[in-house]
Amino acid sequence: MSEEEPVDKKPEIEESCQPHCSHEWAEYRACVKRIENDTTGEAHCTGQYLDFWRCVDHCAAKKIFQTLK
Repeated sequence: MSEEEPVDKKPEIEESCQPHCSHEWAEYRACVKRIENDTTGEAHCTGQYLDFWRCVDHCAAKKIFQTLK
């Protein structure tokens, strides 16, 4: 049996999936641009940000599970 520490591949896999989600990222950046001058503090881009990470998670899930032993 190997005594090596396991390496978490998740960050690497998520990074490789981010280009796949460029549309969601563009939507988030557009929202940030729209609200940058908001003085009320009530505007936010949480929905767009979560949409981006949902896309990344969907892309990464099957790749992550393939690396499990």
